Amino acid sequence: MAYNNIQPAAFIATQELKIPLQTLTIPASWRQPILDLHTAGRGESARARARQVPIRRLNALLRTAAPDLVSTTTRAGLDEANPWLFATRPFSPAVLRTFFFAWLHDLPYTDEGKALILPTIDKLDPAALQWQPDTVDLLAHNVSPGGTALPQPHLYTLLADYVAGLIAAADVPYEHDGRSLRFRQIAVNPASDCAELVSWPPLEHKKTYKGTSRSWYYSATIKVALRTVVGDTTLRLHVNSGIRRWTAGEVHTKGRYGASTYLLSTSPFVAGDPTPQKFAVANLFWNRHTKDMDWRNGGPGQLLTRVGALERLPAPDLLGRKSDAWMFGRDGVTAAVAYHTTMRGPDHEVGTGLMPLERSRLTQWVRECLAPRFDLDKPLARVKTGGKPTRALHKHASVPKPKAGMSDAELEELAARQNTVREHNEELDTENARTRRAHLTKAVPDGHLTVFLLHQGEGSRMRNRLLDTIEKLLDLPPRTPSANSWTWRQDDFVLTIHARALGALGAPLGNGTNPTRGHKHDAAVATRRRDVETTLRKMTETTGDTAQLALVELDGAKAFKMRTTDPKFALRLGCADANMVSQFIRPDTGTDDDVASTQHRAEAAWQDGFRQLGVRFVPKHRITTGIPDDLQQLAFWIIKRRNDDTNTHQLFVPIAVLIRPGQDHIMGKADGMDKWVPYPDLLKHLSDSDYQASPSNEDDQQRTLAAFIRATITQFRNTQTLIVTQAHNIRYRLPALQNAHLIHEQIQFGDVSPQRLSLFGKHLRLVRVSGSERLETPQSWAAGDDRVGISEGLWARPDGNGDTTGARVFYSTVEKPATHTKIAVELAKLTHHQKVVEGAGPDDRKERDLYDPSKSAWNPELLELIVAALPAGEDPATWAGFLHQQRFCFDDYRAALSQPLILHLAELATEYAIPADDGDQGDDDPAEPAEPAEKQLAFDFDI
Repeated sequence: MAYNNIQPAAFIATQELKIPLQTLTIPASWRQPILDLHTAGRGESARARARQVPIRRLNALLRTAAPDLVSTTTRAGLDEANPWLFATRPFSPAVLRTFFFAWLHDLPYTDEGKALILPTIDKLDPAALQWQPDTVDLLAHNVSPGGTALPQPHLYTLLADYVAGLIAAADVPYEHDGRSLRFRQIAVNPASDCAELVSWPPLEHKKTYKGTSRSWYYSATIKVALRTVVGDTTLRLHVNSGIRRWTAGEVHTKGRYGASTYLLSTSPFVAGDPTPQKFAVANLFWNRHTKDMDWRNGGPGQLLTRVGALERLPAPDLLGRKSDAWMFGRDGVTAAVAYHTTMRGPDHEVGTGLMPLERSRLTQWVRECLAPRFDLDKPLARVKTGGKPTRALHKHASVPKPKAGMSDAELEELAARQNTVREHNEELDTENARTRRAHLTKAVPDGHLTVFLLHQGEGSRMRNRLLDTIEKLLDLPPRTPSANSWTWRQDDFVLTIHARALGALGAPLGNGTNPTRGHKHDAAVATRRRDVETTLRKMTETTGDTAQLALVELDGAKAFKMRTTDPKFALRLGCADANMVSQFIRPDTGTDDDVASTQHRAEAAWQDGFRQLGVRFVPKHRITTGIPDDLQQLAFWIIKRRNDDTNTHQLFVPIAVLIRPGQDHIMGKADGMDKWVPYPDLLKHLSDSDYQASPSNEDDQQRTLAAFIRATITQFRNTQTLIVTQAHNIRYRLPALQNAHLIHEQIQFGDVSPQRLSLFGKHLRLVRVSGSERLETPQSWAAGDDRVGISEGLWARPDGNGDTTGARVFYSTVEKPATHTKIAVELAKLTHHQKVVEGAGPDDRKERDLYDPSKSAWNPELLELIVAALPAGEDPATWAGFLHQQRFCFDDYRAALSQPLILHLAELATEYAIPADDGDQGDDDPAEPAEPAEKQLAFDFDI
């Protein structure tokens, strides 16, 4: 069903908003002693550079012990104009000093620093830490040179918290079809730049399996985030809704991951506190020293113990064994442990997400809660794009389906038509396979592809499926029976596959131990990496063939108890050392209900392997004017690895990916490479990235990135080129692409003044792409004439006359993928919802209940495309439409991509430098909340 508008779940203020608050600032006399404590024991140069003191653990303490306080500290300087804490009423200074001094005990990590703890506390005048009343303008902002609203830094947390408070205090609960929900605020991590609420008490979904009934618990979530739009002076509040799932029974955290635990108490967690109104948050984790569950920061001498908060918290070992025992209150405390997909054990039986109709109902209720202070933003309007791109491969014709009441003759005629369509589709499959084979022939040396297939155990189920699949995908003749080697020759193409058992190469790292993060994990990876390379080189010697692709059957991440035991990354590195790209596929379970899924995975594994070999069907756009025939697409991407739970080495490598018209390969290069190389060579190069040569501090990383981009784009001075970047990936190291600094037609590198992009080339265009990560774009739904749905298209914000001409900010959405076509837009998970289903006659109408918490919802992400720079006279909508079409790569993928193809390829390259994550978190709580390196919380003592 066609829609002409998209309604974003975003709100704008309709009146001034100034409120009285209590503020607390770090006394000026405290700053130098605290900085000296933090830097004690460091070298002289390090002490001279130090200006910030990390406060992540202090904020974590406040989330647990004093959840109603609002910390807004990021990297803003902490002076009298930038308070640290806000509150609606004064919080006991004596208790707050207890928190602060407990944190000081936790701050130093050298012996010299630990010896200074008590002397430092003696230097801090207790009377200096006092609350001050203030009137805070929650809408205070400036405007950037690019015409973008610049909110005061503390408002990103403070305004969102205020709005969440209005929702939590609503007189009327959310109600639909006889069920009502009330929401309660959560004490959030200031690094998230948002506020959050959950519906409470939790909802229950019962599931019966083999005669045993089990309850699965979940809540609705609402997140509120203050965000801006480039070139727009209006502040917007994104209000995202979803599902938070709770654990029941034993908690199975994975590795060093923890589980966020939400806590309510009928009395303060710390003596002297007021009773909190928000959910406090503490982190439950597996303590490998005690071999039991424990509270993070809760051991002897740690923060929670020092402030006396542990006495009110549930015993962590008991909560870990029966996590739902406190869910409805026990001993004056309510506790709920958030579920996450990394947890071991059975999958949660409640699906993730909300569908559009239920989201729109919940958002309309939020609208009532926020009136008259805020109202919904105006809908976005459709921008014509010329449709989807032209396919290189043929699409299957639809097979007609039987209808109720058909006669025998009609059924016989239908069967004949079905057979005709199926035969036609088989002919299309053959043509497609030949086209695919022709592309592959050009991509591999001399048209000869050799694959090493490493399969699980002695079984042949997945091996045979992969062999059958490649014959169909490439229109190859049936193979000659063989134990483990096969060769096909067809036209100018030769394919050779050698199969061997994966054996011990697929076993958990550590030889039966759980290697800890750091040197032990590094050593385990290095050992397995060498073993893989040795094995593959021996295969090369014994077979006499040099393979370009290794296809590996390996258990998924959940099969490995600890992240540090997962061998996948070591296998990939070892394959690259043997000069092969690699593709992984999970084993075939052999169950009847998994056949279709396994077949799809086999096809996807081969096609992903072809992608790594450089084969790519670039979408052929259908925009009639404005796109040059010789256009080159250029994407920049930063491969970043932080110090995390599996490694201790940071990595920072800028790369570029290039799509040239008429070229057989996707091309790429990384910082330090002299020339462009085929995509598979880039991947193998990245597997050998030297972390020791990688810039480690922010200034060096900015200089490295700026130099790489400048040197690269100068090669395109006289060519028609579209440059594409992804905001979340690159802007922290290229500030010119941040909302606050972006000026159309200009670019800035380092300390150099902004320059027009045309100075680097008259035919350059620059588009910045942003997704919904960190709530940067709001959720949305298609809207029109009392209908709510999902609609593919390109959208823009119209002016006062409803015109989108001249817009520079666009939004791209896609339709539901094939895996979700059976999920109704009206699916409900929070309440029952009745839909009237029309029958054959007026008396045959009936109601159908669409309540089903077990289903996972799907909604299109609102992908923002900002046309930041382009030559004079060109239409920004043309370039936004081009990139919108670049998401539809149906020759390679069954569903539309989450971002344009050029960025998709750039992001995939990171798999060769960074271990892959455990998968999509959906709406679930982060397994172990952590601030991104770009936004580490710190006191900034500019002294």
